[in-house]
Amino acid sequence: MEEKKSMPWLTKLSYGLGHVFNDLCASMWFTYLLIFYEKVLEFDPTVAGLVLLVGQIADGISTPIVGIFSDKENKFPLCARYGRRKVWHLLGTVLVFFSFPFIFNGCIGCEESSKWAQFAYYVVFVCIFQFGWACVQISHLALIPDLTTKKHQRTELNSIRYAFTVLANLGVFAITFVVLNTQSSKGEALTMQNCTMVEVNEVDTEPVTGCSTDTVGPEDSTKFRNISLIVVVIGGFFSALFHLGVTEPAFIKPRKPEDIAIEEQQKAPKDEKPVTTMRKLDWFKERPFYQIAVLYMATRLYVNLYQVYIPLYVQETLFLSETFIATVPFVMYLAGFVGSLVMKQVNKKIGRKRTFGLGCLVGLCGCLWIWFGKGSYFTLWGIFIVAALLGIGGSTLLITSLSITADLIGNNVEGGAFVYGFMSLVDKFSNGIIIMIIQNFNPNEPWYYRSVITFACGASCLLGMGITITLINVKVGRRKGDSPVIDILGDSDQSESSLQGIDNPGIGTISNGKLPDEIRSSS
Repeated sequence: MEEKKSMPWLTKLSYGLGHVFNDLCASMWFTYLLIFYEKVLEFDPTVAGLVLLVGQIADGISTPIVGIFSDKENKFPLCARYGRRKVWHLLGTVLVFFSFPFIFNGCIGCEESSKWAQFAYYVVFVCIFQFGWACVQISHLALIPDLTTKKHQRTELNSIRYAFTVLANLGVFAITFVVLNTQSSKGEALTMQNCTMVEVNEVDTEPVTGCSTDTVGPEDSTKFRNISLIVVVIGGFFSALFHLGVTEPAFIKPRKPEDIAIEEQQKAPKDEKPVTTMRKLDWFKERPFYQIAVLYMATRLYVNLYQVYIPLYVQETLFLSETFIATVPFVMYLAGFVGSLVMKQVNKKIGRKRTFGLGCLVGLCGCLWIWFGKGSYFTLWGIFIVAALLGIGGSTLLITSLSITADLIGNNVEGGAFVYGFMSLVDKFSNGIIIMIIQNFNPNEPWYYRSVITFACGASCLLGMGITITLINVKVGRRKGDSPVIDILGDSDQSESSLQGIDNPGIGTISNGKLPDEIRSSS
């Protein structure tokens, strides 16, 4: 695509709107799925965890499939004129629009059926939703290099996309707060001044009379249905603006990777070491490939576990009113966003690996505070400080782990989509399995969710810290057989690289540097 002038601001703005629908749904999916299925639909914790596991598996399988087919030329004339990326985006939008409301609604026509029959009902919509979500995510990411060949414009598009991700996530929590306050089904909400903090160190303690009457329950089914309907209406509106405001360039059949590699090597200075092409199997021969896969898995485990279990912890352990399931995640996400801006500068000073370790320490502080936090101060304002620590730690780990992954890819952009896809696949399956295990061993005691956040999230931080220690003397991005003399003056911690491709439903990431050009899609 030849560019004689800068991209119109309307096109940039419209592009940023294209992922808002996905961000709204993803935020609600991770934050409120378990509390809805356990407390509103009254599913057994194991069955509720199984719903989430099926969704994670469906997403993990859909991502590479959609990525492969969305890269292919569309042979249908009408679809080809509309744009191969936008066709997949439109398909995904339609699937999400019509499936998502059913996930957060009562079982229509089967309210009296067994829970397993209802499980089968919901799984159908979950699979449709996850496939549609993958269609939107991948096509939207892959559209960036199609819209512009200028790296600074690609960076700008990703920045705009991230800005709308932040607004979408905060919007979900704001909508939840408003709906829970204005559609009260239990009378006047209780305030914390009227409640005494429950001691949860004892397994056999019960909440103080009256303090748990304003928690989420079956009577809140209408509220969650309304929240999901508001989400799809707003998301559908923004998706329509995206399709109206963005014109996809005509598809040009790409050259073979081998031809591009030869041309790049011919253009390179004679004293510059040529880039070694990495086949898919070659990545499995690199030890850092496995180390960074575990690093990213630990990061996503930490972030997703606290995002999933904070609402349940607020309700079941602290016995706070239901509006806290909106305000606490709001503070957590907002602090994570602010923290990402600060840690971006810290990363420039101390490098990626040390920044990752710092993020682990912040996250561990939040986990330990949850374990020891009690008393009226904790329910009034302490929980919000803990939420901020968790959010800052999570955003820091996401930024640095994705940047280290970009360092691993280096100049081998021909394998970028495969590497990001593999990392995401490990993330999806591990998160689903771990959450399923946690749900399966749930004793339905108030102390359990405090233990989950403290030990499961804390263990994820420790795992990430351990992997980082093993990477201290590793030059990330150096291939097997490369001479260390070639890059002895380089420092992967200070290199400029960036991210395009791994999804981040709950918290977006900011990167400092350039975008890998040929990364087309991943999850």
